[in-house]
Amino acid sequence: MKEIAIDVHGLTKSFGTRTVVHDLSLQVPKGEIYGFLGPNGSGKTTTLRMLCGLLTPDAGEGTCLSYDIRTQSDAIKRNVGYMTQRFSLYADLSIRENLEFVARVYGVPNPRQAAREAIGRLGLSTRADQLAGELSGGWKQRLALGACILPQPKLLRKLAIDLEDRARERASSPRRRESTPGSPRIRG
Repeated sequence: MKEIAIDVHGLTKSFGTRTVVHDLSLQVPKGEIYGFLGPNGSGKTTTLRMLCGLLTPDAGEGTCLSYDIRTQSDAIKRNVGYMTQRFSLYADLSIRENLEFVARVYGVPNPRQAAREAIGRLGLSTRADQLAGELSGGWKQRLALGACILPQPKLLRKLAIDLEDRARERASSPRRRESTPGSPRIRG
């Protein structure tokens, strides 16, 4: 039997009187790519935020990477690469500075070298000293993806929307070589 990366039962989350996730149960085996499809407002992002330890469910229980989603959210966050829908890095820092900062926050050995390698893999070498706030939307997404995979998370949550195929391949190819075999990836 395959090891389970995500195992949740009865997840429910409401905002005010609106229930956005109702009684969701889900198992994702280690090594699987799993996608959430649905219309806007159907609870995809809310579900992913609960699984990643960013949002506490109103009801239900479960684990992500063997950590309890209710009581061990800090451990989950340290092991999940999460790329948000909105650009969330520092606009007044350069690409290089943003990636070095992320590397330091996650305790990546030799943050400067890690950032330099990520910049090269993502095709951002000629823009390394450009301020993040001056980047186009596509370049911001590429930088955000680089920040997401820099600490080599055990679980990767990224949006496939609007990320150009070539950049996605360039960014994810080295990640697959570096990752532990069987690391699951979630797309929403």
